[in-house]
Amino acid sequence: MINKKNLEIFQKKINYKFKDPSILKQSLTHPSYLIDRKNIKNHSNQFERFEFLGDRVLGLIVSFLLFDKFQDSDEGDLSKKYSYLVQKNFLYKISLDLSIDQILLYNYKYNNKKMIKSILSDSVESLIGGIYIDGGYKSSFNFIKKFWMPHLNIKISKAQDPKTTLQEISQQKLKKLPEYKLIKRKGPAHSPLFTVQLSVLNLNKIFAEGSSIREAERIAANLALNKINEKKDT
Repeated sequence: MINKKNLEIFQKKINYKFKDPSILKQSLTHPSYLIDRKNIKNHSNQFERFEFLGDRVLGLIVSFLLFDKFQDSDEGDLSKKYSYLVQKNFLYKISLDLSIDQILLYNYKYNNKKMIKSILSDSVESLIGGIYIDGGYKSSFNFIKKFWMPHLNIKISKAQDPKTTLQEISQQKLKKLPEYKLIKRKGPAHSPLFTVQLSVLNLNKIFAEGSSIREAERIAANLALNKINEKKDT
């Protein structure tokens, strides 16, 4: 259990005090924490549901912050910044800024570098979902603005954003966006593996796996760009 003092310290750090502390505790309890515990059926875990909601809330608010700040930027430039600011690597950075690793409950058996990076980045979305449930849109907006705003001016290269690069190529050639489709999810809650299918240009369907849907989509986009470059070279 997360003790009361640590919860109070964490709430000061994120500049938001939960009206219902149980929501904060649930947002910071990863499913892996309950895996080896007895009577797991008696433990309610909302982490993944909060993560699902937080992902959507984050996307909307980051989109608005970029739209509002860069009024002379076109859709392509905004998309590059957006993709960077919601990707797993950036969420992991935010999790360290918030010191979530010092308070998050998870099973330390999965404390390898790749797994902890995935868990901590997911925990940021879970926290955002919890804030939205507890305090609504305004509280979520204030939280995201506080911690994302300093990074909005980041300069993004195309190499960092394969999905946007592929989107630009597809729009130029066919006036059509790449289509990503989630095919399946497998594995336990603490270590899921997602498979996506990408349809773009005249390439055969591309399949890729990742520890998140975003990661799988980025891998698929990279594979597509490699195929496009191979065609150019032949």
